[in-house]
Amino acid sequence: MSNDYQEIWNKIKQFLQYDEAVDPMIFNNYVKNAYISDINNNHCLIIVDSIFAKEILNKNLKTKIEDILEKINHNKIEVNFIEPSDSKKEKQQKSKENKTDSTINNFFFENFIKGESNNEAYQAALAITIEPGKYWNPLFIYGNSGLGKTHLLHAIENEIIRKNKNKKKTIYLSSEEFGRIVPEILHQNSSNDIEKFKNSFNDYDVLLVDDIQFLANRSKTNEIFFHIFNNFVNKQKQIVITSDKSPDELYGFEERNISRFQSGLSVGIDSPDFETALTILKEKIKSLNYDPTIFTEETLHFIARNFNSDVRKLEGSLNRLIFYSILYLKPNQLMTIEDVMKAFKTNTNLSKEKLTAKKIKKIVAEYYNIPIKILNSSTRVKAITNARHIAMYLIKELLNESFVNIGNEFGGKDHTTVINAYNKIKKNIEQNYEFKKTIEGLRKECTKVTI
Repeated sequence: MSNDYQEIWNKIKQFLQYDEAVDPMIFNNYVKNAYISDINNNHCLIIVDSIFAKEILNKNLKTKIEDILEKINHNKIEVNFIEPSDSKKEKQQKSKENKTDSTINNFFFENFIKGESNNEAYQAALAITIEPGKYWNPLFIYGNSGLGKTHLLHAIENEIIRKNKNKKKTIYLSSEEFGRIVPEILHQNSSNDIEKFKNSFNDYDVLLVDDIQFLANRSKTNEIFFHIFNNFVNKQKQIVITSDKSPDELYGFEERNISRFQSGLSVGIDSPDFETALTILKEKIKSLNYDPTIFTEETLHFIARNFNSDVRKLEGSLNRLIFYSILYLKPNQLMTIEDVMKAFKTNTNLSKEKLTAKKIKKIVAEYYNIPIKILNSSTRVKAITNARHIAMYLIKELLNESFVNIGNEFGGKDHTTVINAYNKIKKNIEQNYEFKKTIEGLRKECTKVTI
């Protein structure tokens, strides 16, 4: 690319990056990797790295880029996106190899906050970057929206690029975009275009697929996707897939395709536990360059307990508090719990009720549909014993009471009984994913109104 073209392209990227109407995913994954090859006779050729990128940019940004070019050059210019020839691909690759920073976004393993809720997914994601395609292929990461799946996907991409000095080519695939583009190609009814599209993925070593659930109930689109999928697996090229559901819970896919998802390693991400949520809040405050001393520990604990269903909600609640402090608090004034309650006055789920051992026992008893007083009894009926142990575990985790005090809460049970109950529940959480989800649900119920 000539210096003039480079300068023009940099200006275009600057316009696009700060345009709120431009999807950051499209910018990071398809605009950043493109470049201007030629501008001549009111035509601009922009080189993109795949037919998939070509389709996405044609559909989403062609008109916008043409408008920007008109502003820069003061005349109308038509934009065409093309795939590079083999020789140009080679030049492009060499150009990339000479860059000191070839990562495409700010998602790294280093700034992913680890905790009990996401440690398995983090460790698996990091492990596959050592030798992509050799182990755990495909890697399937699942969990609700806003828990960090996309962060891990891009962290994998950046780590592979860093470790392999751009010798391994990665491609990020938004299932939503894939689901829009493939029907358009199929509608053209050209077998040549379909084959060209499928073959465009052959140059890549790592396929990163976000939100696979968007391809549910699309038989023709799935057929093309699984052709690409099988090609990668057969050639020992790494695939990483994210979804809001585990493979077992996915619907709208053929059984044989579900079994392909299950053939590698599946790992889940849960809502952040209290400690992880607290760390996320502190890191977010630091990243915003906001004075952390205005937030008392009590305030941060409140947010970590009440808004930890996902990371976005956690960050959104913090933004609400910062906004409130700017509007209503004096410089350096501490934010109290009273201020927090005022900031969230429209949220009817919040209450000043303190969490106690009695409240935890009540929630557990109601969940298992047993009288609360039975938890204090010495009965060894399995269902009641299990509920009692869970209540003991939650009291220790949420209130940090001593084992002796917890024993007293249950009719004078010996502290060693409480220790054994706590360890038993903790071990079960580590070994049984469904049980772990049950405990997380009870934990949320206990803490959602807690100050």
